[in-house]
Amino acid sequence: MVEWCAIVFDKKGSDRSACRPQHLEGVSSSFGKGLLKCAGAIYHEVGADGKPTNFAGSNLHIEADTKEEALQVIYNDVFAKEGIWDLDNIIIYPFGCAVRAPK
Repeated sequence: MVEWCAIVFDKKGSDRSACRPQHLEGVSSSFGKGLLKCAGAIYHEVGADGKPTNFAGSNLHIEADTKEEALQVIYNDVFAKEGIWDLDNIIIYPFGCAVRAPK
């Protein structure tokens, strides 16, 4: 198995809020199946309160034998199916993790 690091940006003007509960459910399921090693939102900025704000997209660490299999995890997500993610500009590379701290 290979770990793939993927960044998937949200389409400009998209609103992930309506699909977010379903997305998080799918992420939890994929994590439980061992498909995801790490996943979370990426943001445009950090607010005055020190917390990230303004969603930019998502970062996913996917475990799969091939790039195509890793991309299928992305394509099967509700954010992909509902047009939230910009699927034409996915950044994805094989990833060799040197260290990983628990959250």
